[in-house]
Amino acid sequence: MLRTEIKASGEIFTHVEGSPDFVQDAMRHGIVKAGAKVMAALNPGAVVHPLGPPVVSGTTYTVDFALQNVTQVVTPLIMDLTLQRFFVDRVFANAGGVTGGAVLYNEVEGQDLYAERDVTRVPAGGEFPIITFQRRVPKVAPVEKWGGKFPITWEARDRNNMSEFTNAVRQLANTIVRKINQRGVEVLEAAITAGSRTTTGRNWSTVITGGASQSNHTLWPANDFGKAAMLAEQDELGIRYTLWILNPQEYANLVSIYGDSLNGVLQGFGISLYVTNRVTAGTAYVVAEGQVGEMRVEQPLQSRSWDDADGIEQTWIQSSVRPVMFVNNKFAVLKFTGLAG
Repeated sequence: MLRTEIKASGEIFTHVEGSPDFVQDAMRHGIVKAGAKVMAALNPGAVVHPLGPPVVSGTTYTVDFALQNVTQVVTPLIMDLTLQRFFVDRVFANAGGVTGGAVLYNEVEGQDLYAERDVTRVPAGGEFPIITFQRRVPKVAPVEKWGGKFPITWEARDRNNMSEFTNAVRQLANTIVRKINQRGVEVLEAAITAGSRTTTGRNWSTVITGGASQSNHTLWPANDFGKAAMLAEQDELGIRYTLWILNPQEYANLVSIYGDSLNGVLQGFGISLYVTNRVTAGTAYVVAEGQVGEMRVEQPLQSRSWDDADGIEQTWIQSSVRPVMFVNNKFAVLKFTGLAG
């Protein structure tokens, strides 16, 4: 039989599992004033009477406090939850803020490596030729605003229903991560299509690693790693692809093919992997980290709360962010297709 001893108002009260109602036991034992403390000790999530003010104890806080201090609570919580799940910050360079709601930028083109006119041999005392360069029309990347809101009922607040509050914040954080990553893929796709930056790879799912039917080395994933490096050299822009962004299916195939040797293979090519469902199965994005383009933020993640204006007893929590992503160097990204049948 489980016995629980709780000290309340200077007295020790013993609760025996299976005994009648605990509060009535407490009252019968004369610990009326300690009833709230005893209940809180046995059930930390319970709401006691009378209701107290919003409470913060170390890193623990009540729903009431969170609703009144969303800037100090909700925004940092969402940022903590999203910190480890972004891949766009590995693709796009963090270039600071935005003024005026948009960014003007110039794209790198292949012929930008050389002048339009060639240099010529100049005789002694002769005039040097005028070297001309191709001027680009600047492009515009407008700021985008992404966000959402959710309600917390006053009943959940009064009952300090922290699980409901935490689940809502967690889902909002995950949705923000998914959307920003989706937008990153869309921006990459637009640049890849405009710049014809797609190449066909090998079918990793059909590689046979041993036996009489072992696949030729040209059919292994390492062949695609080498192909990406070769294409970068042929572009003559000093690009070095360092990151492969894969669907979980392709990552599973890599592990199946190379096993414990996978890390050694990746190190040999100087690349790392990022696995995400935002990439379509059978494809992969290959990028030079931080050289594809820029990601700027006009308004960092922020949150606010307000009571419902329609007389409904609930409080709304809203979070939003205003970023902009753009590709100014299409040669820093490749898309591989055909990695699965």
